Amino acid sequence: MATKKSGYFGLGRIISIVLCVFFGSILGCVERFMRGKILGGILAIPFILGWLFWWIDLFSLIIKKDLVILA
Repeated sequence: MATKKSGYFGLGRIISIVLCVFFGSILGCVERFMRGKILGGILAIPFILGWLFWWIDLFSLIIKKDLVILA
């Protein structure tokens, strides 16, 4: 039975959470650009608001199993 992949780049939940902990600012920026959210990608750049988006992504991955808030 096929399961829907979610999180960063369609990877599974656990792998996405681990990646978010270590590389969340960079991956969050790239993921938003890939989803077509240009403004979100610019704001998620680590030196602008990356730290805030990192927390939001981590919370979203743990609770909702996907990047659904601001993504």
